[in-house]
Amino acid sequence: MDEAHIAYVEDAWLTAVERCKAVGFDFIEIHSAHGYLMHQFVSPLCNERTDAYGGQPLENRLRWPLRLISRVRAAWDKPLFVRVSASDWAEGPERGADGEWKQWGIEQTTLYVEEMKKIGVDLVDVSSGGLWAKQQINAVPGYQVPFAEALKKAHPDMPIGTVGLITDPHQAESYLQDGKTDVVFLARELIRTPQWPLVAAQRLGVAIKPANQYERGWVDVVTPTPAKN
Repeated sequence: MDEAHIAYVEDAWLTAVERCKAVGFDFIEIHSAHGYLMHQFVSPLCNERTDAYGGQPLENRLRWPLRLISRVRAAWDKPLFVRVSASDWAEGPERGADGEWKQWGIEQTTLYVEEMKKIGVDLVDVSSGGLWAKQQINAVPGYQVPFAEALKKAHPDMPIGTVGLITDPHQAESYLQDGKTDVVFLARELIRTPQWPLVAAQRLGVAIKPANQYERGWVDVVTPTPAKN
């Protein structure tokens, strides 16, 4: 991407922000994860540029994503989220003994989030992977929560969200109660169980009101005892 192409993409994002305003969306989430363009810029596995937008200096690799986030922030006066991949899950360390960055990981993500705070991002949605074809992921329930926890410890004043095979209400609630995250995001579990929030409330003993149309399905039905003669 040359400067003209970069400017074209930035302007396209700003046009998308205007569409979000017209629709009336309540928040925007910028996707800077999973091998998409912004992730390609920040990861040393992918970004082999030799200009001001690439190379070993982290400042260079963050330059364009942060500029784009800044422009979106300036154009959008409602909550702004950013989704990040906190690790490329490539073999070996994030940084080599020679001091060079080998892959994208939690150390660089922590610095990335620090810059987002200065811009005014309202929440960071923490995922991982999606860029490196040879990634090795032990995808067990809650496997990405440690990334969110690390970022929450580093930036206690930044709202953090977590994702990744979170299906059980008690599991989700424990991450919140333990201070590992501020928000739990669900995807596939909500596809399988669209009424998951009601299921969670029931299991956790929390009183909530279903939509009127659904109430009959979420109340205990008591069969009246026949009156004695």
